[in-house]
Amino acid sequence: MDFTLEMAAACGKEWDRMHTHPFVAGIGRGDLATDKFIFYLRQDYVYLVEFCRLLALIAARAPDLETMARFKDLLKITMEFEMDLHKRICADFGITVEQLNREKPAPYCLAYTSFLLATAYGGGFADSVAALLPCAWGYYEVGKRLAQLGLPVEKCYREWVETYSSREMADLVEYLRSLMNSLAQGAPNMDKERWKALFARSVSFEVLFWEMGYRKLDKVVEG
Repeated sequence: MDFTLEMAAACGKEWDRMHTHPFVAGIGRGDLATDKFIFYLRQDYVYLVEFCRLLALIAARAPDLETMARFKDLLKITMEFEMDLHKRICADFGITVEQLNREKPAPYCLAYTSFLLATAYGGGFADSVAALLPCAWGYYEVGKRLAQLGLPVEKCYREWVETYSSREMADLVEYLRSLMNSLAQGAPNMDKERWKALFARSVSFEVLFWEMGYRKLDKVVEG
């Protein structure tokens, strides 16, 4: 069986929630409140800065030059393709790059990026791949599903869906899933269970990120 499918299945309902949260449903319909979308974009820009650091760390720990080159390409895509989307949309709403660069992480954003970087520093190469996979795979799945329902009319939401349902994202996810499956082949069950746990933790953080955007949570809410 495809190990990445095992990882997703082990997350249960949380995996489905990541793809059906009201935040992404609102993007697909084009009726998500703009202030929520902008709050999310600003925080996601902060996230992507730290995600770039994560990719650089993973590239440095890659087992061979070919893998290192693929993560170098992934870093380039993130910086020049994904982050440009945030800059363009925010510019349409009068938010400058300088303002984005001064943005401070909300607690849930900080918690997620701290988890990813701690995994990269403290774990092995495969641990980092397992932890980052839900971000790329989840966004592509969301984008693909929304695109299949029809692109929203509103420009900012249409561009978001087009970006995350793109061929570039599909190729990236295909590579990462193939890499994870290769790393899992013949690996001890103890390692596989750890990778599933890391994957599940990131899936939970992805759901929290949608919730953060939907409720504009700039602080942790208890209860």
